[in-house]
Amino acid sequence: MHYDPIHNSPKDLRSKFTMKETRAIFFLSWMNFLVAAILISLCASHSEAQPPSRVKVVWDLERAYREKTSTRERVCLNGLWRWQPSTGVTDVVPIEKWGYFKVPGCWPGITDYMQKDSQTVHTHPSWKSEHLGSITAAWYQREITVPQEWTGRRIHLYTEYLNSYAAVFVEGKKAGEIRFPGGEVDLTSVCRPGGKHVLSILVLAMPLKGVMLSYNDTASAREVRGAVARRGLCGDVYLVGEPLGARISDIKIDTSVRKWEITIGATLQSLDGGGHYILRAQIIDNGRSIGEFTSKSFRGGDLKNGRMVFTDKWTPEKLWDLHTPQNMYNLQLSLLEAGGKLLDTGHVVRFGFREFWIDGRDFFLNGTRIFLSSVPLDNAQVGAAATTFGAAKESMERLKSFGINFVYTHNYGCEPGSHLGFAEILRAADDVGMLVSFSQPHFGQYEWRASDAD
Repeated sequence: MHYDPIHNSPKDLRSKFTMKETRAIFFLSWMNFLVAAILISLCASHSEAQPPSRVKVVWDLERAYREKTSTRERVCLNGLWRWQPSTGVTDVVPIEKWGYFKVPGCWPGITDYMQKDSQTVHTHPSWKSEHLGSITAAWYQREITVPQEWTGRRIHLYTEYLNSYAAVFVEGKKAGEIRFPGGEVDLTSVCRPGGKHVLSILVLAMPLKGVMLSYNDTASAREVRGAVARRGLCGDVYLVGEPLGARISDIKIDTSVRKWEITIGATLQSLDGGGHYILRAQIIDNGRSIGEFTSKSFRGGDLKNGRMVFTDKWTPEKLWDLHTPQNMYNLQLSLLEAGGKLLDTGHVVRFGFREFWIDGRDFFLNGTRIFLSSVPLDNAQVGAAATTFGAAKESMERLKSFGINFVYTHNYGCEPGSHLGFAEILRAADDVGMLVSFSQPHFGQYEWRASDAD
């Protein structure tokens, strides 16, 4: 029986079909619907695993943590990303078999007396049974929308801590590389302000020798095998929009109680060698400006190793100490042309005015002799959950409650995989009032037989 959906109304159908025929049509329609649903489900599972209903993937940059000045902005890309292990090293971005994993955090599967898994992997059926502790490569992917107001700015991806090599792709095309311990890739030419893009990152867990080889021959470096315990994107990841021209990066602050001085240094990029510039630092306390320091005029060619450093006298009203951790300041550094034109204003840097020194066998903090009660701090070795600000703060408050005032990081080496990012641990130490010491690179991590070993 022919049915014309245009000329036959539901009433016409009832008059033309018998009850038996109507039931048959209904049954066939239901079967078609069921088959279609199964096919859609199979296609979806083949391309991308769906996280549990309680888990929400949020890639809206408007809701992300961000820092902004008059000339620059950075937006945090932390959160749930698409993720999957890579069976081989390739520059072809996968289009299917995606699961999900959280950034930052080390890949799961390696656990011992110290290192513990703390983040859930939402697996895809095709690799659900794979032993993730043995993988040496994995893909990350998410969508990004570049803010429209970044028009005319330099756009780059910044990884705070990486174990240990990453190739970055935008829309499936390679944009650059990042190596241990972290760094950036310029995305200006491949990202359009106001546009939505697919960002993919292939991360390889390679030992220090492989990382060093990758500077000259990435292909050879990928063949170097070695143990990397904490693998992947192990620190915060940011999308950054900054000035295309002269700009500030890597601000460092040193304070001296013995000399009552503050020393401010920064890496400066894209300066005109013959141009004249000044750096101006503003000290802010609870939203109130309490001091300003300006460097002498310098030329772009005066930089040493790309940096400019200047020192000024300052006697602050309050010092950071173990019993006064609330005594923190904010510093905002600006780069100007000598004539006064603003070129760039860096993000706020939080610091305490303090000085620790050793005199003979004695330790001094802010001029007072101090006895140190010390234990190792394991947080950056345990896993991502222990490395958060809240977890690190709880650990230090507990240690401080029974007399510990000094901790040292428990990694007895600094090769790729020895620890996760320290940023939140150090922020917690400032808030709690805890002294922190870092482990130095182990002697065994150097290439002593190299021609430039000395």
